[in-house]
Amino acid sequence: MNSQQRFHDKVVLITGAGRGIGKAIAQAFAAEGAKVVVQARTTLHGLAVVDAIVQQGGHAVLQTGDVGCRDDVRAMVASAIYAFGALDVVVHCAADAAIGKVVDMPEDVFANQVNANIQSLFWLSKDALPALSRSTDKGRLIFISSGEGNRSHTPGLVPYGASKAYMNAFARTLAREVGPLGVLVNVVEPGLILSDRMREHLADEVTTYLARNFPVPRAGLPSEIASAVLFLASNEAAYITGSSLLVDGGATMAPIPAIETHFQP
Repeated sequence: MNSQQRFHDKVVLITGAGRGIGKAIAQAFAAEGAKVVVQARTTLHGLAVVDAIVQQGGHAVLQTGDVGCRDDVRAMVASAIYAFGALDVVVHCAADAAIGKVVDMPEDVFANQVNANIQSLFWLSKDALPALSRSTDKGRLIFISSGEGNRSHTPGLVPYGASKAYMNAFARTLAREVGPLGVLVNVVEPGLILSDRMREHLADEVTTYLARNFPVPRAGLPSEIASAVLFLASNEAAYITGSSLLVDGGATMAPIPAIETHFQP
């Protein structure tokens, strides 16, 4: 494990930690001493993350479930308390990102995005805040949003972008509400990141094409989002709340082509 132990004995719950950005965040926290609850919808993916952490000498447990299901969210928070006796940090990374034009999108697909991306914010915050307010340092709620929320607007991602804008507003107002309880709330907004999902839907040459005009002319890595999250969870960020940290290589300062024409079904 990493000799730097900023999160020794801290208990961290990460949703959507079976793959991609969430997986990178879970591994990064574990490498710095945290006890990690890996939430994943797919058992096989989640077990692989837990096994890798344990093999490196870390502490991790798996909690399967769907953030779009109320009872599953309750179970996620309860599993952290049951396994490790506390909860210090929650990182909400899981999201639904259906691709398609509004006129063609089935209503149930939109509704699923509302539950996964919007309802889950309320459920997870409501359930986790009592434990977070008891953290020995300030508890942390960190939401993984997107540059699509307020800064870039891509046809084909209307419900996703709208849900992330909601997340940003939710986080800012919640930060004001729970600050007196000793809980900090912040957002990380990734840009074009080489996550598992992105690699499944965008060919490498398309990603290179989309990023060619970025000030940092490449796609980002999941580990770079993890670094931003760990900063916001650390003591170095103890005076930061209600903020959105954009990690996109400057993408929102550069025009990009409509992305829906490049996604693979």
